[in-house]
Amino acid sequence: MYAIGMLDKMCNLPFEIHTVDFVMDEMTNPDQLSALDTLIKKKRLCVYRFSAEEINTIALEYRDVSGNLSLTDCSVCYYAREKSLTLITGDKQLRNYAQRCCVKVYGILFLFDQMVTHHVISPKAAAEKLKELMSINTRLPQSEILKRIEAWDGKER
Repeated sequence: MYAIGMLDKMCNLPFEIHTVDFVMDEMTNPDQLSALDTLIKKKRLCVYRFSAEEINTIALEYRDVSGNLSLTDCSVCYYAREKSLTLITGDKQLRNYAQRCCVKVYGILFLFDQMVTHHVISPKAAAEKLKELMSINTRLPQSEILKRIEAWDGKER
């Protein structure tokens, strides 16, 4: 969402947006860190810091998973599972793992659907941002994106 200038808009949705310290520790872009810090200070983004005991549990879980999951992937899945939260990810491996762990999981298109539904952005703006997203992320479900673009393009509200 940051790459297409939608991080702030995403945090205007009528839900609490959470992340974990493992994710924050991976951030290296100073502008992105500044944007995240602003959202944290405005209490529009919550960052959970794991205890030593939780980190140990996550490390054991990471050790036991197969596939291409990172320690950070395991940390967000653990957090969502333990706090009964919905996980948003564009990573297929993480999505599959989360589903096996009985975590409710959605992709980035869910965020666009919600932003349009809750009038955070207009359908036309959503279509434009989806076009931009398609140009930088080819792994997204093209047919689903194209359906939304067709439905939303040209609609103001």
